[in-house]
Amino acid sequence: MSFNPPAGDAPRRPDLAWKIGLVLDSPEILSGIMSALADTGAVKVFQFPASTSSFEIANAADRDKPDLLFVELSLTSRPAAEWISDVRRGEETPLVVAVHQTAEPLAMISALRAGASEFLSLPVRPAIYEAMERVGALLEARRSSSTERGKIAGVLSAKGGCGATSIACYLGAALHPAANLVTKQSAAARGRVLVADLDYQSPGTGGIFRVTPQAHAGGAFDAVRRLSSSVWREFVTPVAAGVDLLASPVETVSNIASPPPEPWRVESLFRFVGRQYDWILVDLGRHLNPANWSLLQNIDELFIVTAPDVLALYQTRSVLQTLSNRGFDKGRVRIILNRNLSSPQDFWVESIEQMFEMNVFAIIPNDEGMFEKLPRDRFEYPTDTPFGRALTKMATRLATPNAPGPARRAA
Repeated sequence: MSFNPPAGDAPRRPDLAWKIGLVLDSPEILSGIMSALADTGAVKVFQFPASTSSFEIANAADRDKPDLLFVELSLTSRPAAEWISDVRRGEETPLVVAVHQTAEPLAMISALRAGASEFLSLPVRPAIYEAMERVGALLEARRSSSTERGKIAGVLSAKGGCGATSIACYLGAALHPAANLVTKQSAAARGRVLVADLDYQSPGTGGIFRVTPQAHAGGAFDAVRRLSSSVWREFVTPVAAGVDLLASPVETVSNIASPPPEPWRVESLFRFVGRQYDWILVDLGRHLNPANWSLLQNIDELFIVTAPDVLALYQTRSVLQTLSNRGFDKGRVRIILNRNLSSPQDFWVESIEQMFEMNVFAIIPNDEGMFEKLPRDRFEYPTDTPFGRALTKMATRLATPNAPGPARRAA
């Protein structure tokens, strides 16, 4: 887990806003910890005297799910090891930081043997920041091992006009019900989808979803160190059932562009959204460029959207060659043939597959008239159209693990 580099005794902020529980008696310890927690952005979910029964603390922990407890273990109602066992109830969390008035070696050894992850004594600063950095690494490792990360797919247009932004938006809307159908989840547990518009050249997701976002990806990158599930709602716009939009930094009310984020911010944000959504579709714009190349390092798959015309196919081959030269795994690349003419479809598909030496993953028919018939005041998925049916089949294939079948039968 990364922190802001400290300047002297300056606070370090964790990547996530932790939930903290306090089980303390000493006013001096309480004051020092509360001041430090205010610096880090952590959220206090409960506070009890150290003499409170372990049963009551355990019930509060079950209710509020704190990540971390600061506890004066020498003052608890039961021996330290038994108290921690009672509160955790067989789980690995919450982690416990034992707090003591003085740095007594015996108190430290006893607390760590009982199951505490860290030991603090007065004065709280600056030792608390180093302790929280170590605890943060433990929390991050346990979250990563216990939480299945959502799949992140980039959507790249071979050239302008191939329809990659439309594919990203409508595929996102199709993935939500497709994932629910395949896994037979309840309505409350349906796979959530994020469409992230990181096109810094010509973003268009807001127009397709018929929304005017008030926040954008630039703000999310800037605030990446304090992101939590509750804070995240400030940066996304709900656009369809189970689908959120993270708007482009240049597609907002102010229309003021943000510079491309530093790589560490990209990595942190992608790691965060991977825990919040089952699918993340990232609109990368057109062509490969320095801005979207830095994003490719953090995605699982790359969908290259092309079209059956000479320039688009030439640009697609150029992109594939660049990816290969830079060591990008070809197995992570999928070709989507958009705006395909009804005839001669088989000729185009076979020729394209021979040209690129790889299968076409999905074929989306040319259905220009469909877009003209869609409502202008709201987003609507074109279910009963050739375009909509093709994307529904593609979404079902993506949501189905190890789904077999060539592209021409899948879409």
